[in-house]
Amino acid sequence: MSSRVEDDRIALLGSIDEIATGTVLLGETVARLLEFVVPVFADVATLDTISVEGEFRRIGSRVEGRGREELEAALLSRRPVPEAPVGLPRVLASAESNLIEHVTDDELRAIAADEADFELLRALELRSALFVPLRARGRTVGALACGVGTSGREYDEADLRFAEVLSARLALALDNAGLSAAVRGLEQRFEATLTNLAEAVLVREPGGPLVFANPAAARLLGLGSVEDVTSATSEQLMALYDVFDEDGRELRLADLPSTRAGRGEHAKPLLVRNVIRSSGEQRWLLHKATPVFDAQGELSLIVSVIEDLTEVKRAELAQRLLAEAGRALSSSLDYRETLQRVAELTVPGLADWCAVLMPEEEEDAPEVIAAAGTSEPSLAAQRIRSGQLGPAGGTVTVPLAVAGRPRIGVMALGLTEPGRRFDEADLALIGELADRAAIAVENARLYAERSQIATTLQRSLRPPELPEIPGFRLAGFYQAAGEQNDVGGDFYDAFEVPGGWMVLVGDVAGRGAEAAALTSLSRYTLRTAGKLLGDPVAALEQLNLALCEQPHLSLVSVCCALLREEDARAQADIVLAGHPPPSHLHRGHPQPVGAFAPFLGAYERGAWATVSVALEPGDQLVLYTDGVIDTVGEHERFGEERLSQTLLGATSAADAVARIEHAVSDFARGPQVDDVAVMVVERMAGG
Repeated sequence: MSSRVEDDRIALLGSIDEIATGTVLLGETVARLLEFVVPVFADVATLDTISVEGEFRRIGSRVEGRGREELEAALLSRRPVPEAPVGLPRVLASAESNLIEHVTDDELRAIAADEADFELLRALELRSALFVPLRARGRTVGALACGVGTSGREYDEADLRFAEVLSARLALALDNAGLSAAVRGLEQRFEATLTNLAEAVLVREPGGPLVFANPAAARLLGLGSVEDVTSATSEQLMALYDVFDEDGRELRLADLPSTRAGRGEHAKPLLVRNVIRSSGEQRWLLHKATPVFDAQGELSLIVSVIEDLTEVKRAELAQRLLAEAGRALSSSLDYRETLQRVAELTVPGLADWCAVLMPEEEEDAPEVIAAAGTSEPSLAAQRIRSGQLGPAGGTVTVPLAVAGRPRIGVMALGLTEPGRRFDEADLALIGELADRAAIAVENARLYAERSQIATTLQRSLRPPELPEIPGFRLAGFYQAAGEQNDVGGDFYDAFEVPGGWMVLVGDVAGRGAEAAALTSLSRYTLRTAGKLLGDPVAALEQLNLALCEQPHLSLVSVCCALLREEDARAQADIVLAGHPPPSHLHRGHPQPVGAFAPFLGAYERGAWATVSVALEPGDQLVLYTDGVIDTVGEHERFGEERLSQTLLGATSAADAVARIEHAVSDFARGPQVDDVAVMVVERMAGG
C-alpha cells in the first residue's frame, strides 16, 4: 500500500469521526458517510440497516463515474436475495465479513434476483467486492457493501481488515445519528458513545485534570486501572513513554492533538509510535482530540480518543519491508550489493543496526559483508563463532540457510534504544527476511555456477579457429541468444576430407544440456563420417541414423558443402537437410543455392541431394543458421530478402560476415530466442 493511499485512509477515518458526534441527523449522516467512502476506498458503496425484528432497510447508495444518478437510484431500491450464498444475506445472517477478491458472472448471478438485477450488477463493472457487518450495542445493526472496478483497483485481505475498522466507525456514526433525535445533551451523547467504544477515551477539563477515562485507556496506556490514569497529570503520563512520529522524529506533549485541542484548535489525527519505557513494548497509536464548547462558546472539555493500530501498522510495515527487500534481492545478481541494500532497509524501522556475516570460503571464519546503522559486527561475529543463535536481549542473530542445505551465513540485528526489545512478531519478520536473503544468495551462486558451466560448454562446442584452406578464405561469426548465455544448438565447422574440404553449419532443436549433447553428437559425427567417407550425403546419412537411435525425437538441420578444386577450377557440392539454403555471391550478387530436404532425425531415410555450383575467383558462399533470418525486429523478422540486400556488393568473406553481424545487431529489438551462426567461404584469385 502506498503512503498516499495510507494517508487517504487515515484521513477517511478522521473525517468519519468528525461526523460521529451525534449532532447530525440520520439522513445527512448517511449522505456524508458515503461521500467519504466513495471514492477514497470504493467505487460503489451501499449502507443497509436491519432492525431488532429483522426488517431490512437500504438507507443509502453511492456510485463514482458515468451514469451515477441512475445507478444510485437503482441500487437504493434494490433488495438482496435472502438465500444468496455470498454478499449481504451471508453477512447479515452470520455477522462475519465476506471478501470476493475476483468478481465473476457466476457470483453476480448468485446474488441477483432476476436477469434485470443481474444486468444492474454487471453495469457496476466490479472487479472486487467486500461486505462487512455494522455492529453497535452488541448486535448487528446493518452492513456496508463496497466494490471497486472502474478505478482499476482490487481488494485483498488488508483492505478487508481496513473495512472492518471502517465499519466500526460507520456503525458508531449511524448509531449516534439515530440517538441525536432523542438525546440532546452533550454529556448524554458522550455516555452513549463511550458505552461500546473499544478505543481509549480521555476527557479533560481545560488546563485541569482528567475527569474521565475508560478501561480501554488504562489497558492501552499500560496502566493498572482507570484511577491510575485519572490521577496522573498530562506531563506525568507523557514521561512514561518515548513517542515518535512515522518518520522517527521524537515528539513532545505539545505536539499531540490533545494539546492543540486544549487551545481550542481543531487538530488533525496523529499516528505515533509509542514505546513504554518500563518494558520497551511498542505500539502504534492514532491520537485524535476534539475541543467541546459550551452554549456560550467557551471551551469546556477536551475529548481524546486513542486507537490502537499496532497490528495493522505492523502488518503494513512488514509487507512494505518484505516487498522492498524482494525488489532489492531481485534487482541484481551481486549478492553483496543486494544484501547491503536489505541491511539498510531494516534500519531504523525494524532495528537500530544490522550486519550480514558470511565466510569467504567454507572453512573461513565469518566476515561482515553488509552492515547498516550503528553496527556491532565484532559482537555478532563472536556469537556466531560460538554457535549462540537466537534472541539475546536487544540482539538477535538468525541463520541464512536454504532448506536441505548447509548454512551459508547469518543476519544479526540489534537495538540500542533503551528498553526496546524484539518481540515474537519482530522475530517472525526477521526470520522471513533471512529466508528470502538466503534464497537470493543461493540463486546468485547457482547462477554464477550455471553461467560458468554454460560458458565452458559454449567454448567447448564452438569450433577451433577456422583452418586455412588452399585457394579459399574462411570467415565466421557466432552469437548466442539471450542475456544468460545459455547453451544453444548452433554450430559450424570446416575440416579436410578425401578429395577436398567440407564446411558446414548446423542447428540443433532446443537449448540447454540436451541441446549441448546433440550439438556435440552432430558435429563430431559429421566430422568423423566426412573424413572417412568424403561424401556430404553419406555423412548426413550417418548422422541421421545416430539421431534416430536417440530415445527422444532429436531434430538437426544442416547445410553442408564439399569444396573441390580441379585444374584451377573450383566448385562446391551443397547438401541441405531442413536448413536455409546458402547464398552464392557471384560478382557481388547473391543467389540461393541447394535443394531443400527433410531434417535429420525426422525419418529413418531421407532424400538428400547434391547441388553443385562453380566458384570463380572472388565468389563467396554464405552459410548461415535460421537465427539470422528469424531475428526479431520492431515489427517483423529479418527475413531472406533483407539478408540478400545486406550481402549485395560484399567484397570478401570478412566483409560479408561484418555486414551480417552489423545488420542483425541494428535490426534486433529485445531478447532473441535463437542463436546466430554464419560461415563464409571465399574463392581466392589465382587459386
